[in-house]
Amino acid sequence: MKLPLLCLLTVLLLSGCASPHRPLFVNPSVTTEPQLQLNSARFQWQLQDKRTKPVMLSIQTGDQLINLQNKPDWRSKLQTKLQQRFQQAGARLDPSASTKLQFNVQTLIARAKQHPLDHEVHSEVVIEVTISSPAGQYRKRFAGNSSYTAPFKVDPASVERELNQLTERVLHDILSDQHWQKYLRRHA
Repeated sequence: MKLPLLCLLTVLLLSGCASPHRPLFVNPSVTTEPQLQLNSARFQWQLQDKRTKPVMLSIQTGDQLINLQNKPDWRSKLQTKLQQRFQQAGARLDPSASTKLQFNVQTLIARAKQHPLDHEVHSEVVIEVTISSPAGQYRKRFAGNSSYTAPFKVDPASVERELNQLTERVLHDILSDQHWQKYLRRHA
């Protein structure tokens, strides 16, 4: 009884390891809550990917390390969503404005450790808000972490979902923060 069960588990684990890996796609939603207060502020806007590597998921199985990259258009799609959100809040986005708002994605990664019967995933998102104006500069970092353990092999779709939810939480914290909005309104 134990031998067939062990054989079945071995086959499941090996077949799971042989499956091809697709790139991950972080595509968080940007909700209309919280209410932004940009009141006709005129500024440049940019979302930058400042990560050192385009890896979104790193899976370690023993001595083997598999790195899954993100789809290349994730940044532009998120920038467009945030741009629309700013415009709905009354912002006037102008590439020639002297004030510039940047969201710099510094960390966006999930690190998974595969064990024989389960795996653990630790995710981290760090985004820095930077406002540059003739009057000076404002910086504030927003971060979020999450961890979970699940049975069997790492499921990239589950990790992708977790990264999306974590990114949404960090974006919600950013959009809820009144300090950078107040600085931007004063200097834009």
